[in-house]
Amino acid sequence: MQSLCRSLPTTWDLERARLFCYNILKEGFPESEKLTLFIVSVWHDIFSLQGVINKAMQALIRQRAKGEVLNCLSSYLNWEKSPPLNIGIILSSLLMAIELCPNVKFQLSEQFGEDLSDTMWEYLFAIDLLCCHRKWIWTHDNVISKELWPIMDKWVKHRKGHVNIASTPNIIVAAVLRLIGRLGQIGLREGFVSAVKNISSVISAFIQHANEEDMPWGVQLASVYTLYDLAPSDPVGILKTLQGWRTGTSNSIPPAVTNCIAGINSLCVLNS
Repeated sequence: MQSLCRSLPTTWDLERARLFCYNILKEGFPESEKLTLFIVSVWHDIFSLQGVINKAMQALIRQRAKGEVLNCLSSYLNWEKSPPLNIGIILSSLLMAIELCPNVKFQLSEQFGEDLSDTMWEYLFAIDLLCCHRKWIWTHDNVISKELWPIMDKWVKHRKGHVNIASTPNIIVAAVLRLIGRLGQIGLREGFVSAVKNISSVISAFIQHANEEDMPWGVQLASVYTLYDLAPSDPVGILKTLQGWRTGTSNSIPPAVTNCIAGINSLCVLNS
């Protein structure tokens, strides 16, 4: 890995290097802070941008680094003058930003249909990274249960006519769904399949009534992609749900949805 980090500058640009660093941290490679030091020593400007993903990566690196590795990183990244924020503070601010993000609209994509904006995806990737560090039980109890499900619950109740509950923008609900899908994969990796299946069952029930309740198309698509992310928890049940949804919809199905359903079908074949 160290040799790879040193050899990449001849072929990779800064953004690829940043993605490489993100994946090293997210996947929990042993001594990821040392590998990050090798990357930083080659791409000195890797954290030059001020985006939320960079802030999340630096906070996580700072949490993991010790001793001389920490001293070197502090020198390279100028942490003496501008130290990274606490992971908990970043998570709280990102979750708040998703719920309160003003003037965000769906972004039309030929592949995915109504998709999230690049800014919203940055929030989700940053939260995903930090929650991987906090592990599944903490993520389920403190993010999914306390932060994300209440947003979904308010949106559903408002649509059912609860006038005392404020409206939640559809794009926020779509973002929450996509985030649930990504965070659910943490549970799958750590072996909490039953807990993730409970989540996928709720979203399956949610989308089964999408057509009759005239659910916004962007929210429907987000539900589909979320179920794809959670498919290993219940591939047969999720495939049945999505096939029924596709049969009942009159909207044009984006290519990505077709690929998702085909992928889940392949998973069912492998498991049979």
